[in-house]
Amino acid sequence: MKTFLVALGAVAVLLAVAVPGYILKKKNMVSEDTMPALSKILLFVCQPCLSIYTFKNATFSVQMLGNIGLFALLALLAQLLMLGIAYLIFRRRMKNALYRIVTIACALANCAFFGIPILEALFPETASGLLIYTSVYAIIMNVIGWTLGAAIISQNLKYVSVKKIFCNPAMVSLLIAIPFFIFEIPLPESLDSMVSLVGRMATPLSMLIMGMRLATTDLKSLFTTKQIYISLAMKQFLMPLLALLMVAFLPLDGGLKAVLYIICCCPSASVVLNFSEILGEGQKEAAAAVLLSTITSIVSLPIMVLLLPIL
Repeated sequence: MKTFLVALGAVAVLLAVAVPGYILKKKNMVSEDTMPALSKILLFVCQPCLSIYTFKNATFSVQMLGNIGLFALLALLAQLLMLGIAYLIFRRRMKNALYRIVTIACALANCAFFGIPILEALFPETASGLLIYTSVYAIIMNVIGWTLGAAIISQNLKYVSVKKIFCNPAMVSLLIAIPFFIFEIPLPESLDSMVSLVGRMATPLSMLIMGMRLATTDLKSLFTTKQIYISLAMKQFLMPLLALLMVAFLPLDGGLKAVLYIICCCPSASVVLNFSEILGEGQKEAAAAVLLSTITSIVSLPIMVLLLPIL
């Protein structure tokens, strides 16, 4: 029950951060162009800094490096499996932006902006050593998002390329962070403070954007679109259960298994909305899918973390 209440409180705090964004947009204090601009800041500035921040707080060891590689493989398999299942279900309706968006929303989890605060709340004493896994998951997720995700949203295969795999903010931040992590090179104090500050901005900024987008959404359609409920159930119940089955019986580090499971319990990633904003396709559908997933996670996530003792 304690785990349930901790998760419930952490989710409630995150959702509360979206309220100022909602009010600002409702009062017309921010324009429609503000959201795509903030999304670019989030993807190209805050998220890379967040990745570097989590890597610099981890202690290097050969075992940790091996765990990172294994976790990356598991994260890739979990996301591709869910993306494949969703695509098979919705493939005949891809001309409709709603089905393209829910396909992506089923597979991409809010691993960093949502996952980090949840992990810090659930594991206050050991979180610093676990947060690196959220960055690894985010990097894999962003590679999928910038390639397969962008191709599905835009219906254009030009995004599936080697260039997109390596030339995206998440991968660039990894290439920067890895040498500092492996060789334990400390950042200059002023730069370290800047990276930490900007990285920690990612979560509140993503929630503010979500609140702004909620203010532009028809609440009736948000709660009455059945396709979104299907993607919600797949993301917040089926995906965690698949992840649980993947790792429950493997002789792996308990922290690694717990992080993978908790991330898969998280709602649909806000980057689904960010990608749609940047690509100019399915913004309202993406907002509805992400918003409803995030709102209902106040119930689903605390319930699903009750299964953590199995790991």
